[in-house]
Amino acid sequence: MKSQKPIIVLLCLLLTGCWDQHLLKNAVLVQILSLDLTDNEDLLLGVSIPIIEEAAGGPQALVRSETFSAKGHTPRDSRRKIDREISGILDTSKNKLVLFGEQMAASGIYAPLDVIWRDPRNSLGATLGVVEGEAVNLLKIRPKHETNVSEYIQDALTSAEENSIIPKQTIQTLASEMLDPGEDIVLPYLKMNNKKSAIVVGLALMNEKKYARSISPQDSTLLLLLNNKKGKYARFTKQVHNGEEQKLKNYITFNVHKMKRKLKVQVKNGEVSVYIHSHLRINVEEYPKGDVPKEIDRLNKALSKELTEDANQVVTKLQQSNCDVFGIGRRLIALHPKTWDMLDKKDYFKNIKFNTKVKVEIIKNGIVL
Repeated sequence: MKSQKPIIVLLCLLLTGCWDQHLLKNAVLVQILSLDLTDNEDLLLGVSIPIIEEAAGGPQALVRSETFSAKGHTPRDSRRKIDREISGILDTSKNKLVLFGEQMAASGIYAPLDVIWRDPRNSLGATLGVVEGEAVNLLKIRPKHETNVSEYIQDALTSAEENSIIPKQTIQTLASEMLDPGEDIVLPYLKMNNKKSAIVVGLALMNEKKYARSISPQDSTLLLLLNNKKGKYARFTKQVHNGEEQKLKNYITFNVHKMKRKLKVQVKNGEVSVYIHSHLRINVEEYPKGDVPKEIDRLNKALSKELTEDANQVVTKLQQSNCDVFGIGRRLIALHPKTWDMLDKKDYFKNIKFNTKVKVEIIKNGIVL
């Protein structure tokens, strides 16, 4: 053991220290990135950074947001220009959101994300989203109850995830789907309302990494159910009566308590058919007309019919947008490679025949009636 000590000392002298360091005191943390395409085809990069202020009359500090933006040829080029405006170095390791303006998303979201995947210091846990109009405008909102814009938008997205309006996904989880020729992605779709607040208004359907169109929150929830990606809640309000004296008695509100979904792909004579059958077991949360058990059979049939019609409309919108969110192409690649080789890779999803059915079963109707 004694003979080993000189060798250990000599080895310690040969060890090198850590030269690649990033001091937090020099960093300016970015919490939101926005990417827009200008009329001149330049890229407009926006960043939202937190500013910490001392709270008046209390020990707890206040965090507000400040927005900077710059035009450039690439995101890194624009970032260099923003670096010159601030007293520090932009650090995107804690970034939470990457928002694309409509025009930018329509031209393709993969190329602007290249720098995020290449730089290991970038956050792969950030959420992607598409914004109506210019995304940079969403960074400038000033919510009354939340001074930090990043926290405000993130809370809105978390709420939308729990209510099955948007799927839970990040840049890292979307990477394989974006590169897969047999599957497309959907992203949260946001807008600024009249009160200058950010709201989630559904899903942005993507076709080969490009924004095609958006769908409403109700369609988004039904789409996630058809895709077997239910969140904590999945609520619907549907009209089940006509001509009641009080208008609210025409409607029923329910939450999907449990569900089962079956998806089957069949190929016959080169034609692809897809069967999507969903069985929704629901909890009635609101039925102003009255006695649910007395009308349970009629309500089950009425809701099953209406949701089946809605599901067919959602599938039609997907096919019109050429958005294969179900990954039918991926199943064909794996199980029917010969058929996949014969299909038009760009428009195969539009020609698929869908058989979509939703069965509704009321299992809970409240504690009163």
